[in-house]
Order: sequence, then structure tokens, then C-alpha cells
Amino acid sequence: MSNIIKSFRVIESDIVDRVDSKDQSQEQEAQDEIIEKLLEEARVKGEEIISKAEEEANKIIESAHKAYEDRLDIANEKAKKIYQESKDEGYDAGYEMGLEKGYKEGYEAGYKEGKEEANKLIEEALCIKNEYIKTRSNLLKELEQEIIQLVIAIYEKVIYKKVEEDEELIVSLIANGIDNLEVSEKLTIIVSKEDYEMVNRSKDIILAKASLINDLEIRVNSNMEKGDCILETSKGSVDVSIKDQLKEVKELLISILSDE
Repeated sequence: MSNIIKSFRVIESDIVDRVDSKDQSQEQEAQDEIIEKLLEEARVKGEEIISKAEEEANKIIESAHKAYEDRLDIANEKAKKIYQESKDEGYDAGYEMGLEKGYKEGYEAGYKEGKEEANKLIEEALCIKNEYIKTRSNLLKELEQEIIQLVIAIYEKVIYKKVEEDEELIVSLIANGIDNLEVSEKLTIIVSKEDYEMVNRSKDIILAKASLINDLEIRVNSNMEKGDCILETSKGSVDVSIKDQLKEVKELLISILSDE
């Protein structure tokens, strides 16, 4: 479980650096606290499952051993009964032989029957215990996947809240995206209606970042959401949208945790 939060922190620091460094420490502490709480709840739930599985398995095994002892007692009683019957019905000539044979046959029959049933019960108990262990392992795996999805959902909320509150964030995304483009004289920035005004006001900042670009065009795509942004040049394009970066983080996080 601890691998989840460790891996998440590594990836999280990378995307936050690309997006915005302002108030990182406070947000990091708040996110870590939530994630730690979720992981602790999952660990406690896992321990409860383990404890219950062991308790149930031990009860079954104890019951099997008791059944085994009971069968031995029954075998002894059966042997004594046959012994008495042999004694009562035996003749003088064959008394000793009948007595010994009757006791031996009765004891062996009862012992064999009791042992077979006890072994069967113990085997069933072990199967149930193994099934509990398997179920527990699968459940912990499912819990881990649920936590991964929950952590990603929390992070998405934090990032999208930042997008809503910080109008200048889109400019930071554009500036970072320019670093991934090949040098070109013309740059076209495609954004949502909500981000257009801020980007248009920040033309000088963007041109200062892209010193070799002489022609800057800003276009609106009505299908785009706030935080969406595509940079285009004659040599290629790059999508610097928040949701695209979050998708990359999700895929990377799942990939890392699947290998651990």
C-alpha cells in the first residue's frame, strides 16, 4: 500500500512543476493527509479480513480435531462392544481366538472410519483457509486499485480547482508547451472561450517566451473546455490541456503500481 503514495508523490511533483509552483507546499500537505487517511483505512480493513479469515479457519480446524477425537472414542466403544459380544457368544474352544479377533476387528474398523472422517474434515478446513487467503489477497488488490482511482480523482479536483481560481495558469501551460515545439516563425494557440481573454492579454509574455516567433495567432474552439489548449506550428502541434496531462499521469501511475 505504501508504494501507492510513494509513486503518486513522484508523479505528482512532476506535473505540478509543469503547471504551477504557487502554494505547492500547503496543497501537498493537504493531499498527503487525505491520501494517508485513505491508505490507513484500507490497511485496517485488510487486517480485519486477515484476522477474520484466520479465526474462521482455526475454528474449523479445531472442530475437525474434536471430531477426530470423538471418532476415536466411538471406535474404542465399538471395539469394547464387539469384545463383549465375542466374549458372550464365544465357545470354550474358540473363546480366546474369538475374543482377540473381535476386539481387533472392532477397533480397526472404528479407528479407520474415525481417522478417514477426521482427515476429510481437516482437509476441508485447510481448503477453506486457503480460499480465505486467496479472497483476502484479491480483495486487497481491489482495494489498492480503488485507492489509485480515488487518489487520481482527488488530484483531478485539486488541479481543476486551481484552473478555476488561477486565470494565469493557462499562460503557464502555454509557456511550458512552447519548450516542446520545434522552432517556427508562426504559432497558433487554440483555447476555450473562457481562456481566450487571458491568453490574448498575455501575448507579450508568450512572445517573450518564444523569442523566435514573429507571428502569433490566438483562436477559439467552442468545443474546448477551460484548461484545454493546443499549440500549432508549421512543424507540428502539441496538446498542453490539463486533462491530457492528467491522463498521462493516470496511465503512468497505474503502470508503475502494476509492476510493483
